[in-house]
Parts: sequence; C-alpha cells; structure tokens
Amino acid sequence: MTRPPTHIELHIDAYETIASETANHLPRETGGILLGYQENGSIVATHAMVVEGRESTTNRYVRDDVRANDLLKEFLEQRSVDDPTGYIGEWHSHPFPSEPSPVDHAAMRAIAKGSSNSIALLVFAPGETDTFFGLIARRQRFGRATTKGATLSLPPARFAPLGPLPNGAVRGDGPVFISYRQTDGTAQADALEDLLRAAGLVVWRDHTDLRPGTTTDRLEQALTRGLSAGVLVVSPDIANSDIVRERELPRLLQLDANPDFSLCIANTIARAGEESKCDYDAPDRLLRLVPARTLADKKQSNMLQPSGELEIVRDLLMHRIEQRKPIIRAEERDFIIRVQSRPAASALDADKDDLHIRLRPSDDGRLPSRAGLELLRKTLPLTSDAVYAADARRVRISGGAHLSVALALGAALPETKLGKLVVIDTEGTEWASAAPDDDPQNTQLRTDPIQFQRDQTTPLKHRVAVFVTLTPQADQSAFKQLVHDSATGFDAAKLIAIRGTERIDPREAARLSADVAQQIKRFSASQGRAEVHLAFHGPYTMAVLIGRYLNTLRTTIYEWDGNSEDGARYRPVIVLEPGVANGPITDVLA
Repeated sequence: MTRPPTHIELHIDAYETIASETANHLPRETGGILLGYQENGSIVATHAMVVEGRESTTNRYVRDDVRANDLLKEFLEQRSVDDPTGYIGEWHSHPFPSEPSPVDHAAMRAIAKGSSNSIALLVFAPGETDTFFGLIARRQRFGRATTKGATLSLPPARFAPLGPLPNGAVRGDGPVFISYRQTDGTAQADALEDLLRAAGLVVWRDHTDLRPGTTTDRLEQALTRGLSAGVLVVSPDIANSDIVRERELPRLLQLDANPDFSLCIANTIARAGEESKCDYDAPDRLLRLVPARTLADKKQSNMLQPSGELEIVRDLLMHRIEQRKPIIRAEERDFIIRVQSRPAASALDADKDDLHIRLRPSDDGRLPSRAGLELLRKTLPLTSDAVYAADARRVRISGGAHLSVALALGAALPETKLGKLVVIDTEGTEWASAAPDDDPQNTQLRTDPIQFQRDQTTPLKHRVAVFVTLTPQADQSAFKQLVHDSATGFDAAKLIAIRGTERIDPREAARLSADVAQQIKRFSASQGRAEVHLAFHGPYTMAVLIGRYLNTLRTTIYEWDGNSEDGARYRPVIVLEPGVANGPITDVLA
C-alpha cells in the first residue's frame, strides 16, 4: 500500500514564480496551479503557473477554471510521454502571513474528491521571511476527503548569508554604485551614469568596472570596499532579479544605515491610471519587502518626469559637498575639479579630487560629442551650485578637455560667483585668475579687423565673429573661411592675437584673460551688443579663465575640425549665456 504524502518539496522554479507573481499582484491575492510529481511520501512541486483570478481582492482569490485547464493542457503537450510531471495541486497568496483558511480547506477537499491522488496547497505570504504554509488533501474511503497540514522543504538559498559590513565600506571619495535590472533598466542606468559623470561624480557600473571572476564575489567586493552613494533603479522586471533583490539591495540598505552614505531610488513604475506619476509602493512590492515600507519611506525620484534624473544628480552632488566641505576647511585647501572630455571613464577615477567631470567621448575624437555637450548643458548649473556651496577660498581645475568645454566650465564659475580660480596645465604649472606680483608682462595683445564683403543694403545682423588666438603665428584661414561662408552673415569680424613669437608665460594668465574678455565685450558693444561668434585657439587653461568673463554676452562657441572633407573648418558647437536661467550652456548645436 502506498504511503500517503505528508511533505511538500518546493523546487526553485516554482518558488520564484510564486514569489515574483505575488509581488507583482500585491496588494491583491493571486494564485494558480502546481505541477510536479509524487515520490517517497512527498509531493514535489517543480513548476507553478499563474492563473488570473476572476474575483481577486486583498483577501480573496478564485481562479479561472477554464484558463487553468488550458494552461495545464499546453504544459503537458510539451512534455515527453514518460515524463511523470503533472497536476499536483494549487497555490495562492495572502497579503499577510496567515495559514490556509476554512474556505481553503473546503476548496481543497472538493478538489480531492475528484482525484485519485493527494492534492497539495501552498499559501505564500511575502515579507522578510517569505512564509509558506502547506496543506495536503486526499480522498478517503466512501468518497470522503480530508485535509492535513504538511511539512515543507524550500529550495536552498542561491547566495550565502550576508555578514556585517567591513570597515571602510563607506568612503567619502568613493564611487556611486548603480543597481538595476539589465533587461529593462539598462537605458535608465546609462542615462543616470552619463549625467552623474558629467556633473563630476565617479560611477561604478558592472559592464565597465566588474573585474573578471565570479560575479557575486566581484559584486561583493564592489559593495564593501568604499562607496560614497548608491542609486537603485526600480523597473518592472526588477522583481525577477535575484542579484538585485538578494545581493545588491541588502548591501545598499546596510550601507544606507551609515549617515555618510546616500541611497537614491530611481522609480520608473507608473501609478495605475496616471502615466506621469510613479507608484511609490512599487519598489517594496517588486523587491518582496512588503508588508514593510522599507523603500516607500525613503525619498524616491520620479523617473517618469524629466526632472527626476536631475533631482538625483543634485542630491548626490550636494551629498558629495557635505562630505568634502569639512575636509577642505580642515586642510585649508582648494576645491579640486578634474575634467576630461576624451578618455573613457571608469570607477578607477575615484580619488581625492572633489569633483571629476567626465563627458561621454565622441566617436571621432576631434569634436566633442553632441551627447556629451547636452549632458554638460544639463549638469553645469548643478555643478556650479555645488562648488559655490563648498565655500572654498579657491577652485583648482586640472585635466584637459575640448576648448568649448573649457570655455563653458569657466562661464559656470564666473568671477562674480567665485573669487579665485587656478587651472593646472599638463606640466603641473598654475594659470591663476589672480594676477601675481611677478607678472613679466612680456605678452601684449593686438586686435585687427577681418575684412570681408558685406551687403550694405541689408539690415544689421547684430552678430560679430571673433577669432582669439593665443599662440604665435596661428593660421587664420579656417576662421576667415567661417566668416566668408556664414549663411546668416556677420556685421563685423575681428582678430585678437598676441604680439611677437613667444608663448604666454603662465604668470601672465590673469592679465591676458581679462584683457581678451574686455576686447570681446567692447567689440560686441560697438555693434549694438551683438551676439558673439567665438573661435578660440590657445591653451586650454586660458579658455577656462576667459570663459569666466563672458557672463554678460550671448556667445556661440566654435571648435576646430581638422577632419572635414572640405578642409579644416570651425564648427559651431554650443551657445553660452551665463546670465540667464539654466545657463551657461543654453543650446547645443548639431
């Protein structure tokens, strides 16, 4: 005589289906059918199917029998003839931990009366412990059916238990960790990564910073060896990510218990019936934290609105400043910004710099990428505010970037907002905004009009072209071509250059940058406060310093393109208007 089963063994595929679908349907109950086989006194549940309920509420689930039969038929048709897997029972969820109800017992007895085999019921209640209750119903003699509680065995955990965080897991100058589900969260993670880097924050991303080795081991190292902040991107399919749910999120929550760490939640889940508003309960529901409100009680940014991404950037920038400000004051040092617009970025950029601006590199390497400049347009106002909030006596800029980026950075840090600024060249020499006592005054400026034919019968354009060249014997042909080929035309054009054949002494930087800016302003004023179209040729350091003085002008900035098919050309890339809201970059040009 076969021993009746008293035990239910749940396999991982069935477990994951039940847990994830329960999370997706909360706060309503859901359920479906169990598939598997009976063996040695156990009912083995290998698969679980979801059958949408006809009358599902927060405390009731009634499955659709027709749909259940169709799903069962489809499943069995795909199995081999000798496969023992078949229908073994039912499952459904309870929003809160509670054993099978009297209604559940009665329903299972009714099913068992029509079956020659014992029938299992699993009731799942999500939460910190993911509670399962088991019940087995079987037909007795004379058509009578009984139910009895069953013991349960759950699949082993995929990951070892987390231990406490080691010392140094939170580091003020560490990178920002982005946690996301690759299937539907990659685009949002990419967008946040690019914005954070453009604002001056270093980011850890799996596709660039995960070193070879076992994924979980490498993730554990990344999460415990010095992070400053984290961003959790909540997308619909995150419910199916074991790595996020069981590895990354628990560590991020541990880190967030430290006030020196900042956890941001990027919520992409729309509220039912309201596409522009996010569902603030969704993160806990999808990540199986309910009924606790672990994430619902934290600040969440609405990624369905354009402002959501910038809100996260602003929050993390200000968190960074909070961490760096005491150090800057204690050491009585400069606020340090490193900037790059050519090399690819990585988490290895994390160092003692207060901000490290990295723009997405261009494909050809000559002109700055339009996407990178768009990112800079969005983030420069935030970066400027963050630097101002640091209240440092002086700002120090190092690295290197395209000249348009340098001019824009200078415009974001004007003399009216920040007192002193120094730019470090590739040899480590300082080019300062404050004139030193030992300025040799060897270099002087000269200005010459650029002659071109203009139709005197047409109205003034209120546009002037300026070529600033701070290197000896610079080639003017590309600029003259710009003036002659302009489709919209200019009222006048001018050359601002250095006299002689010697290069600029860095000690002359303060005087010369102020003189160049003054010449540009005077030229614009002489043409009725005309819009300036500026082509700059000179040291990157001088571009930053000159940019600080462009706050009263609307300036279109050009970059030199030596790879053009029709010869070297100056191409317009950005428009600077530092004096308006959301400046200094107000437009990025194709």
